[in-house]
Amino acid sequence: MRKARNLDRNLVWDVGVVSVHKNGESLCGDQCLWERSEDGARIILSDGMGSGVKANILSTLTSTMLQTMLSGNIPLEECVSTVAATLPLRKDVQIAYATFTIASTRGRHVELVQYDNPPAIFIHNGVAQRYNYSVRFAQEKELHESRLTFEPGDMVVMFSDGVAEAGRGTTTYEGWPQADIEDFLARNSDPSLPAQRIAARMYSTVEALDLGELHDDTTIAILRLRERSVVNIMIGPPENKDDDLSTMRLFFAKEGKHVVCGGSTAKAVAKFLNQRVHVMPSSGDEPVPPMSEIRGVDLVTEGAVTLAALTELLKAYKTDPLLTLELERRTDGAAALATLLMEEASEINILFGNASNAAQDDTEFSFENKFRLMQELQETLKAAGKRVKISQC
Repeated sequence: MRKARNLDRNLVWDVGVVSVHKNGESLCGDQCLWERSEDGARIILSDGMGSGVKANILSTLTSTMLQTMLSGNIPLEECVSTVAATLPLRKDVQIAYATFTIASTRGRHVELVQYDNPPAIFIHNGVAQRYNYSVRFAQEKELHESRLTFEPGDMVVMFSDGVAEAGRGTTTYEGWPQADIEDFLARNSDPSLPAQRIAARMYSTVEALDLGELHDDTTIAILRLRERSVVNIMIGPPENKDDDLSTMRLFFAKEGKHVVCGGSTAKAVAKFLNQRVHVMPSSGDEPVPPMSEIRGVDLVTEGAVTLAALTELLKAYKTDPLLTLELERRTDGAAALATLLMEEASEINILFGNASNAAQDDTEFSFENKFRLMQELQETLKAAGKRVKISQC
């Protein structure tokens, strides 16, 4: 990806994607590829004609070609022209065999290229904003190109016609009207909402309009500019008890939110802060133990059991784009941590204490197993586009 220009270090691009195949099909005829880096983000959404295997092949070919060329630093205009020339046009109805939308960031701007997908919606300052586009023809195909300027909280929402056609002939006359979609997104534009949750809520509305059985492949992709968010996690006390004071000072001097995992760690933190640990009995959910509260700490959870549950949740998050809605309803520590790390944090600092617990040496909660969980956690979070740093003490 070409280096983004002039993006404030306190801003990051947030990406949310939901893609579900039509009822009765095993493959989705839509394809959405995205990548996020320290420099910016890019989303490519393609919709193949029809549904099933043929549509999947067409959309996969289109999106993969675009991604490969753009990643090779080939100018966007040349990439679009090449793909447009490659895609055939069904002459009898003058409809392309695959459509596409590309959103690429450049600093605080998004370059948007649209070909025959429903018009992307730009939410600016909480309101659907009309935007201009220039028209260019490539191999008989009409491309719409726009340049959008973002403020924190703004988002561009791209979707396949499964959204626009939702409910047609059942709960709606002509599908979900563009004006109603814009109103829905404006009502869900709270800056605290992550892109993934907005996309999942939007999909849930499509599913409701289709009475639980999707009439078409449905894909939603959201690109949102938001404030950078740092989360610091302390797991386990230092190996040398004499280092407790200096470690606590270092940990709480860091900007961002502070999370403490583990009973012994919580006691050490409470002593440092001259506070008490208060257990929250109603915050437990079998098998995840209850959370606690310490004044001055943003989140306090149990240790090994919660971290194991967290690791499984993060793995599931990668494959289930609707998991965010379940996490929103849950009250246990693993769900709270998963939400914080996947949906709020852009940077994560983990301070891993090397103190051993002799009572756990030969159990699944041994030091070695906890360290392995840390490595899995780091890999999963990095794969999700997070900046992760693990330090030992």
